[in-house]
Amino acid sequence: MPARFSLTLPGDCTVRVIRTLHGEIAAALASTADLTLDCTGVERADIALVQLVVSAAGTAERQSKRLTLVGASDVVKGAFARAGLDAQAPFRRAA
Repeated sequence: MPARFSLTLPGDCTVRVIRTLHGEIAAALASTADLTLDCTGVERADIALVQLVVSAAGTAERQSKRLTLVGASDVVKGAFARAGLDAQAPFRRAA
């Protein structure tokens, strides 16, 4: 199992593609202890992405693994803000 893995998220991270993205994140979490989601290229994001990331982070924590976001664009930060959460692990309520 690789110690660290980075998954680059697609430009569209909305409900339309979340099922595919879920599968990719689940597979990545199964194969690493430290998963980084690269959000640099994300141009569209909605609450589905937020739900997926928070759920995946919870799964990672329960398995003593780590999930982090890097390159969170204003679009990604905005989706998290609309949900009332920080766009950084542990994805708690925004202050």
